[in-house]
Amino acid sequence: MAWRPPSRTDLEVALGGVQMRAIERTIVLAARLSVERTADGVAYYARAAKKGLPFVGVHGFGGDKETWLMMSALLPRSRGLALIDLPGHGRSVEVPESEATIRHHAEAVLRVLDQGGFDRAVLCGNSMGGGVALRLAASWPDRVAGIILVASVGPEVHQVATAWVEGVNPLIPREEDIEPFMQLVLERPLRVPRSVIRHVVTQRVRRAPQLERLFRGFVLAGGDAGVPVDLGAVTCPALVVHGEQDRIIDKRVATGLVKALPRAELVVMRGVGHAPQLEAPRHMARLVESFLTRTEDLHRRTNPA
Repeated sequence: MAWRPPSRTDLEVALGGVQMRAIERTIVLAARLSVERTADGVAYYARAAKKGLPFVGVHGFGGDKETWLMMSALLPRSRGLALIDLPGHGRSVEVPESEATIRHHAEAVLRVLDQGGFDRAVLCGNSMGGGVALRLAASWPDRVAGIILVASVGPEVHQVATAWVEGVNPLIPREEDIEPFMQLVLERPLRVPRSVIRHVVTQRVRRAPQLERLFRGFVLAGGDAGVPVDLGAVTCPALVVHGEQDRIIDKRVATGLVKALPRAELVVMRGVGHAPQLEAPRHMARLVESFLTRTEDLHRRTNPA
């Protein structure tokens, strides 16, 4: 095969990878995070808790722990953190379709909590990660002090997304779909170089076969392996955050979650799409820290020393 010089797009993607790694290293150092891994290969960033409830970030389908970096860097340094790459995502080990269910992801989060010494935490899940947070709160309520659901899926995800398994899946873009995908997910431009965004989306394009397998495992597993249906049994405090311009998950899903969860409140962010923690990290950090503080106060009142 004849050598060809790299295209302008190739150079932009390569530059974006270098820039992204530099940004990650800077934030990890500034936020005093360590890079950790469980015995079975789940990668995560961690910071020990000096006081208060730890914050645990669970990304969406096809994402990774880095989606929480900008927002989590704005939380107090005394706040314990765990930002997780779910199995098959980011730097965690690949898994077969049978181990890509919501329940398997929830069990991976539990292993991180155990390794980090977090007895109870507030779980924050974006999109698919919201389904993981709901499964943890339903099946292991003693480990969950509260949940924050950000542009989250609901129990009806299996009905809505099954058509994407066999048809066109907007969450797994093709090479020619990079620009439309960026416009689909993000309403507000991110405060990072455009080359970084192009690098991230290009990596998603190149992982299409693996992502198709992971998506089937996520969507087709119901019952106890999927998103819980009986949300009335999830009694911990819940904050539901949704972007007004979310083009992937309709705002009606968020209002349905608030109606079904016994102790939930809704915040709708205007001018924001499917990733509020990336598009409006300062606003999101304020919402998160306020919820964490209120949940801590509630815990102290209900569990006096």
